[in-house]
This record gives sequence, structure tokens and C-alpha cells, in this order.
Amino acid sequence: MATILLVEDDDLVRDMLTQVLERSSHHVVCAANGEEATEALKNNKPDIMVTDIIMPKKSGITLISEVKNRHPQMEIIAISGGGRLDPTGYLDLSETLGASVSFEKPIDNTALLMAIDLLLHGKKEKV
Repeated sequence: MATILLVEDDDLVRDMLTQVLERSSHHVVCAANGEEATEALKNNKPDIMVTDIIMPKKSGITLISEVKNRHPQMEIIAISGGGRLDPTGYLDLSETLGASVSFEKPIDNTALLMAIDLLLHGKKEKV
């Protein structure tokens, strides 16, 4: 079981991912944007952060950069459905900034859970 900080501005996606993670016995701390995530990190020490990239108030790109500076050992999974750009561009940038794994939306729940398991056991592999 891990503590996972889930940062997603879409309520439906956040609720669905929370259910998937909790059914796999993980403890989930939710944030709706990068600012909420920064606040959540003051009171929680998650094992992994799963963050959307395109969000209001503070983007996932900015969040990843800040988290890697303050918590260099934290594993990060980036997710994106795109925006103005193809999601691949955002996801490639997120990995350059420190995300261990990235997924395009819609997310394959099995692949996400497998990536979390691999990261928790110290195996950084591109999924």
C-alpha cells in the first residue's frame, strides 16, 4: 500500500482514478490543481504523485519541477489528454523535468497500477 497524491482538475477523472487506486489498497490524497497539491504536500508525504499536466492555477509542468526540487526522491507519474498541443509533447517535457512515467488519457488502469507497483519497488521502467 502506498500514499498517492492525485492531482487532477477534472472531477470525473479524479473520482474514477481515486476509486481505482483505493480498490488496489492505496491511500489517496486528492488535489484539484497544482496549488492544492503544493498545500497537500505540506501535510502529507506521499510515495508517488500522479498529476495531470494541463490544469488551472498551477500547471502540472510547474508542479513537477517544484516537487522534484523539494522532494527529489518522490516518484511522479504524469498524465495528459493534451490541450493545444499533442499530449506527447507535454508528457515528454514532464519526463525531462523528472516524471518517471507518463500516460496519455484515457488512462489504462491496469498499466497505471503496474507502473505504480514498479515505482514502489524501485524499478523505473517506461510503461
